[in-house]
Amino acid sequence: MEVCPKCFKCSLRTKLTLLIEGLVVIMVVVTGIITIMREKESLESELRKRGLALAADVAKFTASPLLSIDLPTLRRFVNHSMEQDYVRYVILFDPQGKVVMHSDLKEVGKIYNDTLTTSALKSVTSGSSRVSLSGQAEYYYDIFTPIYADDVRLGTVRLGYSHMAVEKEVDTAIRQIFVICEATIFVGAVFSFLLAAFVSSPIKKITDATGKVAGGDLSARLTIKSNDEIGALASSFNEMTENLQKTTISRDYVDNIIGSINDTLVVLDQDGRINNVNKATCELLGYTRKELIGRKMRSILPLQEQIFIEDGLQRVFGGEKIINLETEYLTKKGDEVPILFSATVMRSKDGISQGVVGIARDITERRKAEEALRHSERELRFLSAQLLTAQEKERRRLSVELHDELGQSLMVLKLRFRAIQRNWGNDEGLKKECDEVIAYMNEVTENIRRLSRDLSPLILEDLGLTIAVRRLVESSAKLYNIDCSLELVELDDLFSRDQKITVYRIVQECLTNIARHSDANRVTVILSRNKDSFFFNIEDDGQGFDMQEVFGPDHTRYSFGLSAMNERVRMLGGNFKVRSSKGRGTQISFVVPLES
Repeated sequence: MEVCPKCFKCSLRTKLTLLIEGLVVIMVVVTGIITIMREKESLESELRKRGLALAADVAKFTASPLLSIDLPTLRRFVNHSMEQDYVRYVILFDPQGKVVMHSDLKEVGKIYNDTLTTSALKSVTSGSSRVSLSGQAEYYYDIFTPIYADDVRLGTVRLGYSHMAVEKEVDTAIRQIFVICEATIFVGAVFSFLLAAFVSSPIKKITDATGKVAGGDLSARLTIKSNDEIGALASSFNEMTENLQKTTISRDYVDNIIGSINDTLVVLDQDGRINNVNKATCELLGYTRKELIGRKMRSILPLQEQIFIEDGLQRVFGGEKIINLETEYLTKKGDEVPILFSATVMRSKDGISQGVVGIARDITERRKAEEALRHSERELRFLSAQLLTAQEKERRRLSVELHDELGQSLMVLKLRFRAIQRNWGNDEGLKKECDEVIAYMNEVTENIRRLSRDLSPLILEDLGLTIAVRRLVESSAKLYNIDCSLELVELDDLFSRDQKITVYRIVQECLTNIARHSDANRVTVILSRNKDSFFFNIEDDGQGFDMQEVFGPDHTRYSFGLSAMNERVRMLGGNFKVRSSKGRGTQISFVVPLES
């Protein structure tokens, strides 16, 4: 039994409705999945933070009773922690792994040698692991935190935090998202049907009217009133039926179609003379139709355009197309109007060339928008330069305050500790404690000095850019344990004071990025010059990165440092380049023209 194909035909309204509703369903499903995944990630992160905070509190409050072996107090803290939601167990270990207190009193006094306990006892910082309870399907976070008292490790806290909280919240979110998805899909279905009806209704009217004309009813007219393409088509259809009804020749019909086109249209003969134009061309150029007919095309194009001169016209007649050429029309007043010009040969049914049809679109507004965009970009770059300059000033101010205020305060505090040490010199314990505090203060003072130098490289003003860059590379190699090779020319006479700071910051940012992200063992830094330009190049043998990922649509997540370097190079008037691939290291370079 054959099935009639017509039974499976759908109307345009049905197709549009199904298409739009399908897109709505896909968007809703994808959005729901992404939302659930992000909600789960957020909840898991919050759960870990909550568990780490609880473990930190237990470590803080059990330090004193653990030091004095106050088991009742330890038991009270453990019981209080177990009262918190989703806490499955709390264990206090001494440094040797022996259980000092446990939420299960049967475990007190035992020594744990499992992997989690060993890892927790060795770790000097807090951490967590996602594991499952033995014989159960429930997941939980095993969180550990060391217990310290005056820099002496007294033991370790292990705390089991159930993953059930995340699962409950995710289930609730899924139910809410499902309800929202159902409502969105229903609303989308209604909207799709209304939109499809709105779009297909005038098309159906045009189809019905065309069928009547094809059947010989030349009195058919369309009553569609709109300012869009459908309205223009309806208007053209009515004009066509009127012309057919008046038995006019096809040329009049074609002229009416040409006259309704908003873009300019020019028809040329074999000699490159204008044979026909539409109304839009006359309005744009300021000529009447009679003034344009018979003119050479080159009279309304700039002299430098050779499209319709000599062999150029012959190439078009030979089949060569002109597509979206940006040029200008010359108006009757001598003004230039920017246009997007396309042209192709017009042939008869027998393939004989009858002329050239050229269509041009006025792009004056687009040119204005492009210029406004370029102006906005220049303003943004000026603002960026001002922000970087203000940042340098603020860094210099902070550097001075760190060096002068905090540095002097630490020095006074150090002298007072020296005085205490002298006055209580017979107390060896106190003397040793004072020595340790003074050593720690020396370390803090050195860190403050290094931070002050990083904030504002005073060495630039004292010793110049050349020595400052050399010291920066040497200190970075020592600090980050990287083998650095430096090729350096004399830089101090090449740049102004502000430019020296900019060059220094670029080198500093490069070295910092390499230390943080590249995992490199060797770095080569080259700063050289030729007659009229300065060249900078830095290469490392690190892990590299994917250029498309870093400079792709989501580049703001990865390339803030590179963007800052690029902006600083632009402030110098140079060109910034980055080459990298995963596993093959990274090369950063730029060239800056030097003033003669």
